Amino acid sequence: MTINTLLRKVNQNKRFNINTYDFFKPTFNVKLAESRGEIKLAQKLRYKVFFSERIKNPILNIGNFRRDSDKFDNYADHIIVNHRKSKFSKTKVIGTYRLLRQSVAEKKSGFYSCDEFNLENLLNSRIYNNMLELSRSCISQKFRNKNVLQLMWKEIHHYINKNNIDALFGTASFLSTNVSKIEDQLIYLNHHHKMPDNITVSALPKYRVNIDYQKKINLNIRLFAKLPTLIKAYLKFNASIGTGAVIDNKFKTTDVFIFLPIEKINKEYVNKILD
Repeated sequence: MTINTLLRKVNQNKRFNINTYDFFKPTFNVKLAESRGEIKLAQKLRYKVFFSERIKNPILNIGNFRRDSDKFDNYADHIIVNHRKSKFSKTKVIGTYRLLRQSVAEKKSGFYSCDEFNLENLLNSRIYNNMLELSRSCISQKFRNKNVLQLMWKEIHHYINKNNIDALFGTASFLSTNVSKIEDQLIYLNHHHKMPDNITVSALPKYRVNIDYQKKINLNIRLFAKLPTLIKAYLKFNASIGTGAVIDNKFKTTDVFIFLPIEKINKEYVNKILD
């Protein structure tokens, strides 16, 4: 038997199993943005979610090519969630979260939250010295479910451990400027989840919403259910709320201040997210 005959027999007996399932399987990947280009994709998603989806006459900044951007983007870290429908599809950014460490903010232009809230009481207390500000959280409308939010929170958890963060803070929004529709929720937050007085953060007077916090409200499941998803998630983590709320006319929202010390975080809820 010649060598060529032997090779033909071997090749005839071979079976090639090609698994094409992975070619068409959707994939998600979460990471910190590594380039200016990736940050721009996050900014475009933010513009789409914050303006194009919600406001009939969105703000169009031609110079930024429909991107939501500000000075804090230049020195913050940006979590992005990438999605590919299949191996033959283009990768798209479908989720983002902005992270700003206290050590960086103090060397640069401060915190984004200072535009709406007075943080002096918290910062001057020096109880927490390595805080992390969270902002600009958004998810593409098609993927707005807890799985994508969990991916981002897993990355935040890794970031917290890597950088020895001792507290989280930021603003969270009601998607309305009609205070009468959300007044009961704001009163509930003030009565039951208020920050300790020695470190409390207060809404700046020029933006502060006038609310009668002495008004009696009916506590029920429906009241809690109407809270924005992100605020409910923070409360489950054991976060507390600053004093007062503000109207953000640019984003057409009513914002509250969120504060979460790492030492007081609800570990049971964190474990559910990390599983």
